[in-house]
Formats: sequence, C-alpha cells, structure tokens
Amino acid sequence: MTEKGQPMQCPVCNHLNTATSVRCLQCGTTLIHEAVGHSERYRAAVNGRDQRMYGRVGAILGFALVAALLKTVLAGLWLSDTEVYGYALGGAVAGAFLGRLFLRSKRNY
Repeated sequence: MTEKGQPMQCPVCNHLNTATSVRCLQCGTTLIHEAVGHSERYRAAVNGRDQRMYGRVGAILGFALVAALLKTVLAGLWLSDTEVYGYALGGAVAGAFLGRLFLRSKRNY
C-alpha cells in the first residue's frame, strides 16, 4: 500500500499510476481491489445471513400476529390454548416464508 499522494506502481508492468487509480493506465490490472467488489463467497455468506434474519423476523411477527388475533379479536371462536398456538405456529411458518419473499422482492431477483 502506498502513502496518500504517493504514486502506485503496477505489480504487473511496473507503470507508475496516481495514488487514486483503480486500474493501471498501461495494462488495466486492478490496483485497488476494493473497487472490484466483494468476493462471491462473501456475497453468499451475506445472502444466507439475510435470509435467516428475514425468515426469523417474519416467523416471530407471524406467530405474534396470529396469536394476538385469536386471543383478542377472534376470541369468540372458543379455541383452546393448544389450538391457538397450533394456528400461531402455522402463522410463524407463513411469516418466515413471507419474510424471505420480501427479501427477494427487495433485491429484485
């Protein structure tokens, strides 16, 4: 790495480039690797983490929403606690699916 303002020498052709050059002016070799972007492995790890996060948040929201609705607004259905939590578990599965679907739409796949 060069100091600020110092010319950067290309590792391939030894051409001196400005300190802010992303590519070598003579041969086109990438000098600043951050400009190229993240590796495929990094992107896959971030994608997996985001899918888990959106899925978990969706599951929690789905569970809480269904349980709250069945215990308050729809309390007249006379469901037992076991049935309410069974339906809430279904809401969690649907919420996890919707959370991941939201992530996909956000990324425009």
